[in-house]
Amino acid sequence: MKNRLATPNEEQQAPAKKSRGRFSRLVTNVLSGEFLTKESVTAHLPFVLYVCTFFLLSIYIGYVFENTEREKIRVERQLQELSAEYKTLKSELEAKKQQSSVAQAISSLGLVEPTAPPVIIEFDAKSIEE
Repeated sequence: MKNRLATPNEEQQAPAKKSRGRFSRLVTNVLSGEFLTKESVTAHLPFVLYVCTFFLLSIYIGYVFENTEREKIRVERQLQELSAEYKTLKSELEAKKQQSSVAQAISSLGLVEPTAPPVIIEFDAKSIEE
């Protein structure tokens, strides 16, 4: 190689090679795990654990929220089912409480519906005591 002046194109290419070299070294350090042994990383280890704790807490809260939503949906379905059953039973009871239904039910027992109104019996409390 001879000594010569660099052209503008060669000057622009040189930093690109350095950054590519930095990137490849960074990837190599991360994949090999060497970056974890450096003093600067071990100094910040409590903060890294603090951040990891919040990530785990966020994941846990997400799972709790999903389970709560599933439980809410299940309870809403159960409520709709019980509400429909309540309305059905209430309408059946109203039908059985009608006078014609009651008259049919008591006729099979041999009872007859009275046609005369009830009579109030009045008495003197003194006559019972004597």
